[in-house]
Amino acid sequence: MRVKIDIGQKVALALVLVLAVSGLQSMSASAFSGMSNTYVRLDRMKASTGSTVRVVFTTSAATLTEDTIKLDFNGTDPTTWSSLSGAVAASQTITTAACVTETGNAAVPGTLVGTGSAGVLSISGVTNLTASTGYCFDLTGASAVTLPSGAGEYHAILTTQTGATIDDKAIVALRVVADDQITVTANVPPTFNFALDSNTTAFTADLTPGTKRTTTPRTFTVDTNAKTGWVAWIRNSDTNGLYSIGVAKNIAPTTPGTAVDVDTAPSTEQYVWGVTAMSQVGGLGVTSVPAAFDATGGTDEGTGVDNSYRQVASSTGTADTSVVTLVAAATIAGITPAASDYTDVVQVIGAGQF
Repeated sequence: MRVKIDIGQKVALALVLVLAVSGLQSMSASAFSGMSNTYVRLDRMKASTGSTVRVVFTTSAATLTEDTIKLDFNGTDPTTWSSLSGAVAASQTITTAACVTETGNAAVPGTLVGTGSAGVLSISGVTNLTASTGYCFDLTGASAVTLPSGAGEYHAILTTQTGATIDDKAIVALRVVADDQITVTANVPPTFNFALDSNTTAFTADLTPGTKRTTTPRTFTVDTNAKTGWVAWIRNSDTNGLYSIGVAKNIAPTTPGTAVDVDTAPSTEQYVWGVTAMSQVGGLGVTSVPAAFDATGGTDEGTGVDNSYRQVASSTGTADTSVVTLVAAATIAGITPAASDYTDVVQVIGAGQF
């Protein structure tokens, strides 16, 4: 019996044959399975620069028996990585701990030994990988790879293999750029803050022969970013000490620069200034006081202040809320004239050492 086939049937039959052959060819070209969630991180992207490498991938669902991983940086580009001086170091150090912690993927199992040649990394000693599982490894050498001299896009081929047979495969695009760094500049301007807590003080009790009297403490506070610290000075505004206009009497400062324990002569006219305390919230500086003004030990009360600038404290570095406490002390004689207008004005100033 004859079967009659018209032209339309012939065309349809030919199309079926073409699709069948095409499908067979496609199956042959894709005999391997496909990885997913794959990236190759070059920790430098600048041309002609050495870089460490991180590789992350997820295996396919197929159960396979891998023993090797390969990373081919030459890809399929017309201008390959190797032709522009890109290279993979012959000796490689492979680690997994950091990438496991940072990515949450599993470490590639096995005793991994990496070697490089002609732009290709080969890792032997891999034991079987689990299907549909994320893995990672790092090439930690500073020049594990050397990027090619030409900026542009390059393709890297990552494969897992059993011997020479490719099991899983992924192709990733890599970018090489002229420069991968941003230079940041900044300016920190100098700062210096100096403040007195008050501009007045007074002796807490009347000056009486045979008894030391002290003023209400006054403080100055320094804040500065001066890397070599700060200096503070104290100065009498005139040549007198505690002076009464009404009786024309001056209770003179003791000799400037000489520490005085006023308790040893409580019935003698004496007038001094001293530092009784220091504190600091932060900063690198250490505050110190000249010996003549040091009243922190409970023996000397300080020294006299004339109208020359006398260094009263200093610091060796930056300061956050550096507080210095100043107190005046005085004794008088039995013949010191009575008056209610004894007064003095001292200046306290500071400067940052930038």
